[in-house]
Amino acid sequence: MIWPVFTSKTIRKFIPLFLIILIGTFLRFNKINQAFPFDYDQEIPAIAAYDFFVNHKITLIGQELSFQGFFLGPLHNWIQFIPYGICNLRPDCVPHFYILIGILTIISLYLVAKIIFDTKTATIAAAIYAISFSAISFERGVNSNYFLFLSSIGLIFCLYKYFFGKNIFLIIGAFIAGLAVVNFNPVFIFSTIAFFLTALIRPKRSVLVFVIAGLAVLINCLPLVIFNFRHDNILLRGFVNFAQQNAQTSDYMQKFVFLLKDVSIPFFAYYLFQSGALIFSLITLILLGSGFILIIRRKNYFYLFLPIWMIVTFLGFIFYRGWIPNYYFQQVLLPMILFVSVSTRKIFAIFLIFCIIFLFTNINESINYNTSINFATKKSIVEYILMDTGPDTFNVYNDLPISLNTGYYTLFQLYGKSPQEGGRNLYILDAKQPAYSVTLTYQKNFPNKKVNINTISTIHIISVK
Repeated sequence: MIWPVFTSKTIRKFIPLFLIILIGTFLRFNKINQAFPFDYDQEIPAIAAYDFFVNHKITLIGQELSFQGFFLGPLHNWIQFIPYGICNLRPDCVPHFYILIGILTIISLYLVAKIIFDTKTATIAAAIYAISFSAISFERGVNSNYFLFLSSIGLIFCLYKYFFGKNIFLIIGAFIAGLAVVNFNPVFIFSTIAFFLTALIRPKRSVLVFVIAGLAVLINCLPLVIFNFRHDNILLRGFVNFAQQNAQTSDYMQKFVFLLKDVSIPFFAYYLFQSGALIFSLITLILLGSGFILIIRRKNYFYLFLPIWMIVTFLGFIFYRGWIPNYYFQQVLLPMILFVSVSTRKIFAIFLIFCIIFLFTNINESINYNTSINFATKKSIVEYILMDTGPDTFNVYNDLPISLNTGYYTLFQLYGKSPQEGGRNLYILDAKQPAYSVTLTYQKNFPNKKVNINTISTIHIISVK
């Protein structure tokens, strides 16, 4: 008689989580084929998978960053060996693989927030992550920054355990931090600094544990060190150039205002309400401020990690001389969500108003989302050309804007037949002119050839035979 009662109670406790997962899964699958871009960021892992499975080579570096000579570690590429291996090197499995990771992230966030705070806070936090269209977009974007949130969950859980006397978790958390800095985004170094600064607050610290934790961070650099040694210190030179650039002085007060007004707060507001407009930025600022106050009033020193995390990251970017896109603040989305969750759970009226605005803006954005250039379109174009050319050789000229022209040649390689210079058939991709105008233009340019045009989405495929 005890087991059925226990099971029933357990199921009732997790009903909110089940509903959140159900809604989050639906929103993620909605228009997934139109949402996966397969641009430059997605080509890099595809090429790495091709080299691994076909050429039996494994790379020790990942994507080159916007600062020339700066490379990520290889982990993000290696992770995608799983979906590429399952789908025989086709990218079709990649967005679905990331949906699975997204669902696991929702569950992890709920369980960790429940341990650290309470069930209500955990439910609100998990719902924000599951429903926010920005979170879904980061997931569909399939780039390394996406894993910063999952790394953040690991970081806060390990620090929580460390503050309750389990020293091993400082080392585990340090390893996770190093993993994120090296493989996902170097700016996660600010989160790593906040992690260690907060760890110093705990009484009964061990120098040995901190030394081992430092080594746990550095061990993640090993693949890059090996690559650097093999390639004439190319990574070291890039790091020196980066350090020299950031050694310059700046107007720090102007940078402070810019980061607060134009970057961080609008970014958080857009994450919550799909708009960085002034009214939504003010609402976000109020929620963050009240959550900040409620957090620092807690008696346990551990909770200082959340404000320290936000402050250290913000101050770090004030002294950072490189370009600062708003997505660099992805590393503090977790403390932002927790601040908002703590703030809204206290007063029902605030919770109700927040829910109405949050649900309407994000679900509306998800339902109405549309884009004409994506993996589904690019895949259809590649398949059409391969079917149309048959056994003949072919070449492809790309007359598309820079924002639309990525992914095609990698897809041809993954499909096993690549364009060749001087191929018998010629295909030209064009998106700038109406179809009838395109036909006239290319008939004049190739008067002795048979010119046909086929349109997929907004892309014209001109075949010249």
